[in-house]
Order: sequence, then structure tokens, then C-alpha cells
Amino acid sequence: MLTDRLFAYTVAVAILTLIPGADTMLVLRNALARGRLAGVATAFGIGSGLFVQATLSGLGLAAIVVKSAELYHMVKLAGALYLVGLGGWTIITTWRQRTVSEFHLPAGQERYAFVEGVLSNVLNPKVAVFYLAFLPQFIDPADPVLLTALALTTIHFALSVIWFSTLTFVVAGVSRWLRQAAVRRRLNYTTGAVLAALGLRMAVER
Repeated sequence: MLTDRLFAYTVAVAILTLIPGADTMLVLRNALARGRLAGVATAFGIGSGLFVQATLSGLGLAAIVVKSAELYHMVKLAGALYLVGLGGWTIITTWRQRTVSEFHLPAGQERYAFVEGVLSNVLNPKVAVFYLAFLPQFIDPADPVLLTALALTTIHFALSVIWFSTLTFVVAGVSRWLRQAAVRRRLNYTTGAVLAALGLRMAVER
């Protein structure tokens, strides 16, 4: 039974990880604009944010967010503003760089990319709701809830890091045309616009 539960959990979180969303766009944005290391750092940041969500769920804090419409709304707006701000900043930064050869964001800022990944995950109330509703299905009542939740989250963390790191290397080295500054510049505009759009959608969702 334990093996079956672990398999079902792994398949479910793998599907969740593969579904494109704000995390995917953030990884693409940092990989294209800052380089491979920044993309990998973003992947680790996103994965680390899962442990924050699992801890909050295990401690029951996520339940408070779910039950309190006002608190949930505040967290949702914070996440929406963060995504809109990231997208807007990406577009403005790209536009201000007058020559296509200077399109990229400053390199060597992997720590910022990591923090962006963490915030993208932690400020997403949907992840909190998902963990609160999803994890208990795979935790036996006799098991220590928090420790078991963190152990299960390790699987999700590993899958997230592997997938987003793979995506980073594929995108960064897929072809010569993708490495051209003019193409990356357009992609930077696109990822910035999508991040902003995802933030706006999060803000207006009921």
C-alpha cells in the first residue's frame, strides 16, 4: 500500500510540475536573460518554496488561509502584484537597453534568481490550497504529519528541480538562433508579458 501511495503521489506531482504556469515562465525568463546558472537557481528556488508550503500545511497555517477569505485574498493579491511587477520590470529593462547586444539582464545574480523562485511559489495561494487538500491523502493518521509532509515534498522538490533545470539547458542551448540577442530580446518581452498576464489573471480570479 505504501508503494502504491508513493507511486500515485509521484505521478500526480509530476503532472503538476509539467503543467506550464508562472514558475515555468519565470525559469524561461531567467534562463534566457541571465543564463543557465540563473535558470537552475530559479529551479532550486521554486523547489525550496515547496518546503515552505508543506511546512505551513503541516502546521495547519494553510488551513487558516483557506478558511479566511480576507487573508486568502491578501496573499493572492501579493502574489499577483509580484508577478505583474516581475513581468513589467522585465519589459521595461529590455526596452531601456538601446542596443540588442545589451539585451540581457545582469549576469552573476543567481541568488536573486533563487529568491525570485522562492517568492513565486510561496506567494501562490493555489499551491497552499493544493498541498492542504492533496498531501493528507497520502499521510497515514498514525504518521507524524509534518515530517511525512516534508518527506513527500522532497519528491516534488526533486521533480521540480530536474524538470526546470532540464528546461533551462534545453532553452539555453537549443539552437544558434535562440542565442541571438535579437531573438532573446523578443522572447524576453514575451515572457515578461506572460508573467504580467498571469499576475493579472490571479488578481481577478474568484
